[in-house]
Amino acid sequence: MIRLSGGDWFGLPGYAPGDVRTDGFLYLLDEVGSTSDFLLGRGDPARGRLCRWDGWGWQAGDRGPVSPPTHARPGSAAVARRQTAGRGRQGRSWFAAGGLNLSWVVSPLPREGVARLAVWTGLLAAEAVADLTGLPVRLKWPNDLWLDGRKLGGMILDLVQRGPDRLLVAGLGVNIGPWPAAMPPQVRARAVSLPADVRPAAVAGAVLSRHDAELPDLLAGGLAAFRPRLDAADCLRGRPVRLQEADGEVRGTALGIDDDGALILAAADGSRRVVLAGDVHLLPVGTEDPR
Repeated sequence: MIRLSGGDWFGLPGYAPGDVRTDGFLYLLDEVGSTSDFLLGRGDPARGRLCRWDGWGWQAGDRGPVSPPTHARPGSAAVARRQTAGRGRQGRSWFAAGGLNLSWVVSPLPREGVARLAVWTGLLAAEAVADLTGLPVRLKWPNDLWLDGRKLGGMILDLVQRGPDRLLVAGLGVNIGPWPAAMPPQVRARAVSLPADVRPAAVAGAVLSRHDAELPDLLAGGLAAFRPRLDAADCLRGRPVRLQEADGEVRGTALGIDDDGALILAAADGSRRVVLAGDVHLLPVGTEDPR
C-alpha cells in the first residue's frame, strides 16, 4: 500500500467495498463542492488522490489536482473530507457536519422507479451502518438514516442523460464524530453522529459491498423481495406523522412503505393516501388529529 503522507482521514487500508468496485476508481478528495457533482463530471478539479485496485489493495497516487471524470467508470466512487456545496432532497443544501461524504456510480442501471430505488438504497445503507456499529440505525422514509429519533444521514440520487447513455449516481452523507463549531443550533438539535472512532472508509465499504451484492435481488424481485427487512427498518411505521404538502399539511398514522416505494398514510380525516414524495415528520403520540 502506498504511504499516504500527511495523514489519512479516510482510513484507506480499511476500505473493503467488494469486487464490483475494483474495476473503478476511488477519488479520495480533500475538499469538493459535491461528490455527486464530481462523479457527474461537473465543477473544477479538486485536490486529492486517485486510488486504484492493484489486486492486493487500494493504491493511492500522489496528492494533487484531480479532475472530475468525463464519464465515470462503472464501479467508481468519490469521497471527500469536506463538501462546500452538498445537496439534499428537493434541492436543499446539505450541511457538512463532518464524517462521510460518499457518492458512487450505480451499475447496472436499474429499471426500477426512482422512489423504489431511493427507498431501497436508504434501507441498505441503514442496515450496513447498523451491522457495522451495532447501533439501532433505521430508515426514515424515503431515504434518511435515523438513530435514536434523530437524523444520522441522508442520501440523494442523480440520473443524467448524455446522448444515448444514462449515468446514475447515488450520494450518501453520514455524520461521524464531534460537531463542527459552525454547526447551526437548529441542525444540531435534530441530528446525531456516530462515534469518532468509526472510520469513514469502514462505513463506505460496508454500504457499497452490501449495495452491490444485493442490487441483483432488487432487479429481479423489486422491493417485495425485501419486504420483511423493509418493515423492520421503517421507523415511521405505526407512528403519528405530519405530511407537509405544497398547500398545507396532513396528519395521520404511517402504515408502512409499499412495493413502489410510496408511504401509505391513514389521514386523520379517514382517508388513505399514497405518498410518493414529500416531507414527513414524526409527531408525539396522540397528535394524529389536528382538531
